[in-house]
Amino acid sequence: MADDSVVLLGAFAMQVYHYYMNYAHSDRPFFVVLVCVVVAIEIAHMCMATHLTYYVLALGYTNPRVFEQTPWSGAALPAVNGLVGLCTQVFFAWRIATVTSATDALKAGRVASGVILLTGVMQCAAAFAVTIQYSFLSRQLLLLRTLKTTVIVWLAGSFTCDTIITVTMVVLLLRARGNMSFRGSRNMMNALIIHSVENGAITTFCALIDLLTFLLLPDTLYYACFEYLLGRLYANVLMATLNGRNRMREIGEPSMTEDFELALGKSTRKTPPEVSQVQFRVSFGSEDDNVDEYELKTRTQGSATFCSDRGSQFDEDVSAKGRGDQYPCQ
Repeated sequence: MADDSVVLLGAFAMQVYHYYMNYAHSDRPFFVVLVCVVVAIEIAHMCMATHLTYYVLALGYTNPRVFEQTPWSGAALPAVNGLVGLCTQVFFAWRIATVTSATDALKAGRVASGVILLTGVMQCAAAFAVTIQYSFLSRQLLLLRTLKTTVIVWLAGSFTCDTIITVTMVVLLLRARGNMSFRGSRNMMNALIIHSVENGAITTFCALIDLLTFLLLPDTLYYACFEYLLGRLYANVLMATLNGRNRMREIGEPSMTEDFELALGKSTRKTPPEVSQVQFRVSFGSEDDNVDEYELKTRTQGSATFCSDRGSQFDEDVSAKGRGDQYPCQ
C-alpha cells in the first residue's frame, strides 16, 4: 500500500500542477490557501510514510521485533490523515452553503453545512487523539487496540461526514435539475451528480474498510494499508473537484448552445428542401440606450418579415410558427 500511496501522491502532484496553470491566478483566495495547506500536509505525510516504510523494511529487515514499537512517524499518520480530511470536508461544507444560499433550501443547506463542519472537526480531533494516546503508550503496536473507542470515533466520523456530503450534494443537484428546462443545463447537472457520487464513494468506502479491518482483524495490519491511502484520497478528491469545473462547463456548452439556438428560432434538425435560408438582424438595447446590431443566420419555414443585412424588408408577411418573438424592422 505504500507504493499505492506514492502513486496517489503523483496523481495529486499532477492535479496541483493543473490547478496552478489554469486556476491559481484567478481563483478565490480561499481556494488557493486551501490548496497550499493541503500541499504542505501531503508533503509532510509523504516524508512520514517514507520514514516509516524505511524503518520497517530496511532497518528492520529480518528483525520481526521491529513491529513491536513503531517510530514517531507511524504515530503521526492518523493526525495528518484527519487534518487533510478536515480540509476537504470544510470545502464541501462551504460548497453546499453556497449552492443553497440563493434558493429556498437556504436553511437546510446551512444545517447540513453545520453538521458537516461539526462532524469533520470531530473526526479530526479524534485522529489527533489517536496520535497523542498512541504516543503515550510508547508507540507499542499491540497496545493500539486499547484505543478502540477513539479509533471508532475517528473513522466512523469520517465515514459519516463523507456520507452526509454525498447525500446532500446529490439531493441538491437533483432538485436543481428538476427546475431546469434546457437540456444542456440538465446534462451538466447529471455530470455533477455522477461526479459527487464517485468522489464521495471513494473516501467513504476507504474509511469504512479501514474501520472494519481494525474492528474485525485487530491482530493484523490490514487497517494500516488503508490508513496509508485515506488521506491521499481526500487530497485527490479535493483537487479533482477544483480542477473539474471547466470540464463540467464544457459538458453543458454544446447542448446549451443548441438550446439557445432553438430559443432564437434556429432549427437543429435536418431542414426540408423547401426551407430557405435568410439573413436577419437582431437589435439589443444596452443600458445607455445604444443599440448593438448582430447579424445572425437562421432557417425559417414559410415566410416572415425580416430585415436583411442592408436593411431591406421582405414583402412577404406570413407567420413563422414556434420561432419566438417577431422583431420589427428598424
